Amino acid sequence: HNKYNYNITYRRFQVFSVAFIMIARIKLTRWRVKKYISSAKTDSDTDTETDGNPESSSQGPSNTSNLSALRKGSSGAASSSSYFGEGITEDDIWEGVYEVNARFLYSSILRLRGLWTKSAQYLSSRADFVPIAYVRELSKLMDEAPSTTWKDVEVMLKRAGIMENFVYIEKEPIASASIGQVHLATLKNGTKDKKEKVVIKVQHPFAQTLLSDDFISLRIIARITSILEPEYKFIEKLMNEWATEARNELDFNIEVKNLITARESVKSMLETCDMMTDAIDSSMEDDGESRSCEPVPFSVEIPYPHKELSSKQVMVMDFCEGKRIDDVEQIKKCNVPKEAVMNAVSQVFAHQMYASDIFNGDPHPGNIFIRPGTATENRNGNVRSSKSDKTGFTIVVLDWGLAKRLPDLKRIGFCQMVFAASTFDFGLMMDGFKSLGLELKREDVAEDMEGVRFLLRDMAPREKARKRVKAKMKTDIKRSKGKKKGEKVPMKSDKYPGEFFFFVRTNELLHGLGSKLGVDMKYLDVLKPFAEKGLRRSNRYMMKPNLPPDPILTENIFDITLQNKIVDILEKLESSNEISGAQVCVIDGEGKTLAHSVKGHMGSLKKHIPLRSDAVILGFSTTKGIAATLAHRLVQEGYLSYDEPICDRIWPNFCPTVDVPDTILEALEDSTQVDKVRQQWQWKRVITLRHILSHSAGLWSKLPAKLSIKSLASCESCVKGFEYNPDKPEDTLLPTSEPGSENIYHYISFGWLVAGCCVGAYNLRHGKQATYSEVFGAVCSPLLSSDLKTAGFRPCGGGGGVHEIAFTDANIDLSRMAQMRREAEALGEKLEGMNFHGDSDDPATKKRKELFDGLKGKEFMLDQRLWNSEDALNANVPAAGGRFSSKGLALFYHELGKGAILSSETLSYATKIAFDQSGGLNELIGQTDMTGTNNSVPESQVSAKFGLGYQVIPLPGENNHLFGHVGVGGSLGFHHVQSETSIGIMLNMTGSGENGKHIMKIISDHLKW
Repeated sequence: HNKYNYNITYRRFQVFSVAFIMIARIKLTRWRVKKYISSAKTDSDTDTETDGNPESSSQGPSNTSNLSALRKGSSGAASSSSYFGEGITEDDIWEGVYEVNARFLYSSILRLRGLWTKSAQYLSSRADFVPIAYVRELSKLMDEAPSTTWKDVEVMLKRAGIMENFVYIEKEPIASASIGQVHLATLKNGTKDKKEKVVIKVQHPFAQTLLSDDFISLRIIARITSILEPEYKFIEKLMNEWATEARNELDFNIEVKNLITARESVKSMLETCDMMTDAIDSSMEDDGESRSCEPVPFSVEIPYPHKELSSKQVMVMDFCEGKRIDDVEQIKKCNVPKEAVMNAVSQVFAHQMYASDIFNGDPHPGNIFIRPGTATENRNGNVRSSKSDKTGFTIVVLDWGLAKRLPDLKRIGFCQMVFAASTFDFGLMMDGFKSLGLELKREDVAEDMEGVRFLLRDMAPREKARKRVKAKMKTDIKRSKGKKKGEKVPMKSDKYPGEFFFFVRTNELLHGLGSKLGVDMKYLDVLKPFAEKGLRRSNRYMMKPNLPPDPILTENIFDITLQNKIVDILEKLESSNEISGAQVCVIDGEGKTLAHSVKGHMGSLKKHIPLRSDAVILGFSTTKGIAATLAHRLVQEGYLSYDEPICDRIWPNFCPTVDVPDTILEALEDSTQVDKVRQQWQWKRVITLRHILSHSAGLWSKLPAKLSIKSLASCESCVKGFEYNPDKPEDTLLPTSEPGSENIYHYISFGWLVAGCCVGAYNLRHGKQATYSEVFGAVCSPLLSSDLKTAGFRPCGGGGGVHEIAFTDANIDLSRMAQMRREAEALGEKLEGMNFHGDSDDPATKKRKELFDGLKGKEFMLDQRLWNSEDALNANVPAAGGRFSSKGLALFYHELGKGAILSSETLSYATKIAFDQSGGLNELIGQTDMTGTNNSVPESQVSAKFGLGYQVIPLPGENNHLFGHVGVGGSLGFHHVQSETSIGIMLNMTGSGENGKHIMKIISDHLKW
């Protein structure tokens, strides 16, 4: 016992000694570089400036400057040159240190073995990041680790009672790794002409002892780290996750089960995938062009385990032909480019991780083989070939000890995260985090998207990949320095899922393999279809079971000619992919349905589900018409007036003091802005409901300071964002123009400002703390017919009952461009052609700049698909979050126009033209004009204008106009006053709005408006 304790103590001393020596050598080298290289460069820069040579001064020394050129700077520079030698660069110094350290680390791990061998295997697989010296030296440990003697192996085989099952066993192992070693053997149950070749995997005698002790050492290090830096407490959880899986590696019975499951996974892949790969060969022809490669067939093989011959420390499985995946000569024998090989490997692991129940968590080159041909043999002796057994290649995946089985919810979470990264879908990414159980301390979706996309970045040859990784690390360090303690790690330490460790590890190992092979490949493009396939297995993206038949099937249509015209246009739009899904409903003054048609699908990840007529679609700005109606109803009932300053009575916290609080002035970074802020405060104090309804409050570009996808879902939280908060004076939102002086479309703030007024007025009278949804339910809902409610009308968001929620497809690419620019900057690269602000001084450009300044840090607002996220599905956003069916929206305007909700006097007043539609930013914020509804009238006379909260389209003739509202992409709800006809058009693909305008023109021409 004492001897055992002594050996363990001595081994731990060795571990910490090696770590200390490695750290000390790196620290010393940094000091030497800083002293002799950096100081020399600084001195040289100074001398260059004093020489008065502007040309030399502008260039400056590069990172690879010859040190002899720096001698004249000072004695420090001279000594650096003589100390290191002539022409030595900083990179040369580090490469020399890496060479020495790598050999020292290799020899140390040879002695230590255990967990450190596995760590070395991981490092040697990261050619995209780890210096080449470490990759070269440590890769020897993949299958050339110290082996156990045959004498000890024989003892273990006899103890297992399986020696008599073999005709022959090779005494020398064909490979040896951290846990065990592998011997070739021949089973007795083969035929005379064909012996069954197998391999015997035998565990090293002291593997369990060494690994257990090594994890104790790691836990000690992790615990010390978590005590010193509580933010990094999650490292301890990761170590526990790794330790649990490593213990499983020590039980070969578990690996047998993993192999059986993995073979089932491969079987499903062979049955459901085309097993073809397409890539571009990076090798150059004589003309300097890259050689393209036709689709290449490939197959996959997992060893068959002999369960009856296996035990905890001994495992028998079929022998699989092949050589290591990084064997260039073997790849040449397959006669395929390296890109095709890496593409196939990525497909194999993508299927495992996203479309099956298990994935290999240790895909280093020693565990992946390749061989020519696609023929694989199953246990019945039958040969399966995807094309021809002489073409293409086969990937063999070995060593399933470190395999991860994912619960369905976690697998869906990874699918959501990968698909979101490939499509720049911010909302879906947050859903992925939620599914995984990953909780964040803050919500910065742009930074989170950048991090996930970097993990799944494009593969690149070693030098290019290392440059990217180093640039990203530099960016992260710079950002970290600007963060407070407790904010440097974005996730909560106790809410970091252990599965995430293996997800990161597997993807990084594959990146390392890609760099080692020297391939350029868009990794996310390979993963995307498998992630989408995995999402199809989720109930969230399936149709609700036991839905009643679509009510449109039994509906009476009273204008067949109009119905046919609408059906024709929808079929044309669908065939040209201009719509995803569309609903159109037209109702006359008597409530009869003149036309009602539905076409297409439920959108995005629900595109495999046909759209129903009673499904609710996000209406975007069509919701503003409903919010305005609530405000007018409250005015009609005397809760508030159009022209009283809202901060006087109904919303005091909006602007609570006569003079601007000193805390706001003290928070200013620019003292010259004091007078301007005082003026803006006085502007805010005079804002009225009329200003808000007429889009002239001056707050059009303002968003709550801490807006996130989660907080967006709460109307009350966002309303508070427009109030003065003495604890956060720097977050105070002030108008940029005098109220009433200019009308600029308040694309999202409109709803929160209206809600603040309505809720404040209602609560003031009733002494309650009702929410916006409750106020609407109390004031407007009783006035709405049951037909309207059952048709699909959700002005406060959400679905429910038979109302399936359709997803939104986005055609607007601004969020993608903004995110790509951010990521390129983080990697030290630059993307051209992404100037959002422009250089012009015209008013539209200035407003565009104000828009993007307001969206800074909230770029996710540009992505309309965020409304598909779990948090946003039930979001109550009065300016954009309502979900309606076309019939529900048409019935609302029918009942509004018929006087069921507002009196004729109030409605007439609210729909008088207050101003022309504001211009210059329509293409960005989704405000769509409805010009061209009558061919005989100039467009300028029929373009949409604004009343108080409603868009108004004037037409020739007395009392001939429409009122209602349009949303992003062309969804709309309008009432034609003269004919008392109401229309609802709901489209679930955002874009220019031309489709909605086209459909409305067909209706107006037919009805002769």
